[in-house]
Amino acid sequence: MYTDTIDAPTRRRLLAALQAATPAPVRAYPLKHGPVDSLDVGVRIVSIEFRARWVGRCGLRKVREVLATRPRPEIIIGTEISRGAREEALNAGLGWVDETGGAELHFVRDGALIDVSRPGLDGPRSRPAPQWTVAVLGAAEALLTHPDQTVTVSSIREHTGYSVEATTRALRFLEDRGHLESTARRGPRSARIVVNLDRLLEEYADAAADKRKPLSLSCGVSWNHPYVALEAIGERWDKNGIEWAVTGAMAASILAPFATNVTSGEVYVDAVSLTELDRAAAAADVRPIESGRLVLRPFPTKATHKLSTQRDGLWIAPWPRVYADVAHVGVRGEEIAEHLKEVELTHA
Repeated sequence: MYTDTIDAPTRRRLLAALQAATPAPVRAYPLKHGPVDSLDVGVRIVSIEFRARWVGRCGLRKVREVLATRPRPEIIIGTEISRGAREEALNAGLGWVDETGGAELHFVRDGALIDVSRPGLDGPRSRPAPQWTVAVLGAAEALLTHPDQTVTVSSIREHTGYSVEATTRALRFLEDRGHLESTARRGPRSARIVVNLDRLLEEYADAAADKRKPLSLSCGVSWNHPYVALEAIGERWDKNGIEWAVTGAMAASILAPFATNVTSGEVYVDAVSLTELDRAAAAADVRPIESGRLVLRPFPTKATHKLSTQRDGLWIAPWPRVYADVAHVGVRGEEIAEHLKEVELTHA
């Protein structure tokens, strides 16, 4: 027999989530096969015994890591399992349960049947704390975009354009949440380091999606070569003094090329109202229509604007913002986001 080594609070959460997904009694039992992952628990539902693993917040990359382990669990349980991870798990015959109320468990063994299918919530169950202000988002974008630089108030201000006070509060907030560690006493010249880029990116992306501005303008475009057409549109904006940056799948395909063709574009422009978005469309000689292939949005933060860079004739939003914009738009978007993250963090 193997005894699990998971901590007691996490074991309770795992069992509680699994119990909420099925009316049948759920019990823990010693695992019969090892070695034992530190987050594995043996569970019994009705008369069927399973190896379950706690995965916390689980995306595509994590579920693929689970599928590669031996012995492999039969059920994954976490706080929130993304749509892409859910689909990947089901395709591999792996059951899943998360704390949003979602579950997919389909097992038949020794005459016993477990058949549970619940969608749960579509998106994060717990909204990020209200302290995730635009200044905090901007500071996180700067930290992720320039991970090799010393983190000080001055260096972040240089990348974001925020005041000393706003930047100081933002860095203190990120430090209090465990994303930064101080290497010197606090103050404008105090230095910090990022504890975990991956964890910072995920929390930033959730907060960015939560605070995403609903204001947008859909425009009709006819383009056989979207990148060339968008470059021409950008030149018109440049001539009219309108600053802009591509985001979404088109930006991701430039920062981290992938096989899928991109036929639509999402662009941030220097605007704060629908009237200004209309003016930007007119300056680019495109017409607003419903469900158009080109979507215009205001820059979400000052930092997004300031951190944008030019590449292949296009202004591109900072990669963390691009990641946040594609990660929450379905399974394909999550796959694109994971590829972008892998490329960018590998070079960090």
